[in-house]
Amino acid sequence: MTIKMKNPFLTGEKIYLSPLSKEDVSDEYVSWLNDDEVCSENSHAVYPNTHEATLAYVESAGKNKTEIVFAIKWKKNNEHVGNISIQKIDPVNRSAEIAILIGNKKYWNKGVGSESYKLIIEYGFNTLNLNRISSGQTTSNKGMMNVCEKNGMKKEGILREVLFKKGKYLDAVIYSILAKDFLKKK
Repeated sequence: MTIKMKNPFLTGEKIYLSPLSKEDVSDEYVSWLNDDEVCSENSHAVYPNTHEATLAYVESAGKNKTEIVFAIKWKKNNEHVGNISIQKIDPVNRSAEIAILIGNKKYWNKGVGSESYKLIIEYGFNTLNLNRISSGQTTSNKGMMNVCEKNGMKKEGILREVLFKKGKYLDAVIYSILAKDFLKKK
């Protein structure tokens, strides 16, 4: 039995990306942003998150042309497993950055991050006509560094003590890919 995807925008093998909508704001989604393990390598879970705050974010995200936010859905069951955005879109310099949150732990280590990055990078270059796409993550987040490298991104440098989590400052590594490198990869 094939399950029909709900409002697919970008489609991969295991996942698809749909515009993040208020229908995606479930109790589970709200809980991701309060979960220490889910947020150990990002800037979430600093202030308590609520259903109302999440709904307000989702409603504002759709009105902004410098940020495009997608729900990551598992194709087999349409389950919302995380979000990915292409943000800080700069039409003059033709650059943007990627941010991702895979909140549903059942889908960790299943290639969701790599496939989501592949789709969003292709979208950034082929549809948005970007020249440079970057991504930053803590230096301890080996999984996300592998996702970047697998998708042709190159390490640019380290931002020292840029994130404060659990009483200590963390360094972040910045990766990027240029349009000319993306085209060579094809």
